[in-house]
Amino acid sequence: METMESLLSPRKHEYLALGLMSGTSADGVTGALVRFVIQEEHFEDQILEFITVPYPKDLRQKIFRLFRDEAGSLRLVCELNFEIGQFFGKVAQRVIFNSGIPKDAIHVIGSHGQTVYHLPPGQKELKKYAPSTLQIGEASVISQMTGVPVASDFRTADIAAGGHGAPLIAAADFYLLRHGSKTRIIQNLGGIGNCTYLPAGAGLEKVIAFDTGPANMAVDSLVFHLTGGKETYDRDGKRAASGKVNEKWLKSLLSHQYYSKKPPKTTGREMFGEPYALELLREGKKRRLAPNDIIATASMLTVESIILAYEKFCFPLGMPKEVILGGGGAKNRFIVNALKNRLPSEIKVMTHESLGINSMAKEAIGFALLGLLCALGRPGNVPAATGAKKSVILGKLYYPDLILREE
Repeated sequence: METMESLLSPRKHEYLALGLMSGTSADGVTGALVRFVIQEEHFEDQILEFITVPYPKDLRQKIFRLFRDEAGSLRLVCELNFEIGQFFGKVAQRVIFNSGIPKDAIHVIGSHGQTVYHLPPGQKELKKYAPSTLQIGEASVISQMTGVPVASDFRTADIAAGGHGAPLIAAADFYLLRHGSKTRIIQNLGGIGNCTYLPAGAGLEKVIAFDTGPANMAVDSLVFHLTGGKETYDRDGKRAASGKVNEKWLKSLLSHQYYSKKPPKTTGREMFGEPYALELLREGKKRRLAPNDIIATASMLTVESIILAYEKFCFPLGMPKEVILGGGGAKNRFIVNALKNRLPSEIKVMTHESLGINSMAKEAIGFALLGLLCALGRPGNVPAATGAKKSVILGKLYYPDLILREE
């Protein structure tokens, strides 16, 4: 297959695409309407409208019921596929309405859906299972509700080509955030942390991306259980900041085999989800730690797992000038300040806002781009990052109406 670079036209093209994203934290849906200007390898993006809408409490509870029940309920999966699709559709409708742009002007919606299970290849704990992934949130529903073509189910094609199906945002990071003279690391702090290493002036084949480990996922769960469900996350990192890190326990946690595994690698709830968080809770109580000490230690695990990933797999390739943070964890002052303290002083740590990008919108922008690439018939994965054998077109297209061919 031709590479993406060879497919891109030397002429300048402008497209409108809407991205919909819900991450592993499953706290809501982000929608971003983006104008892309593409000319050869040069991509420009402009956010025209952006919103984040939390999942209704009852819907989120049903999603987490599915997470907790590993055997799953076929009826619940079937029901949630459409229910989540309807919620995604409502978010897309609001974005379009708020923008004032006619739906017919929008080329495509790229909907990630909600990941409910992800079984990447090559992990010892999961080797008895066939490599597979499942994101739900029926794209046909979104397309019918909005009247716009929808691209979705992006991860399956990469897994079918031998990859991990993640991280998929690497292509967007490359086209939108690479720099000609500065090596950058783009660090997402969602439920799971993932990084993209962008060597200065390098081509797509030099990009490295992988999951660093748990970011907010374990901490969110600990906060929920330690507050009796009154809080769902550590706002601004205040609980972690008021606690004390248990260094001995932290060292033990960092011995998890995932951290020493070489990229390409991905992870998720199957490894660091609710059972893992409950084990942390039991161990913290066994060590007679105060609630905020448990939260502080789990938060520092996020930081140290990122540092370990950089030292093992990124820094040997060349030291970055900048680390750019995004996702909900970029608002956690404890994690951000700890990262700044642990990284070499010559590395500038910033958020996407420093580049004029809303940190919370960044992943939705990425899936708007992946949706557009799907609609244009262009590959969207980065084999060097996912481990796929080749570049492939990601996603499936769903149309709201018949497409009539001209005779």
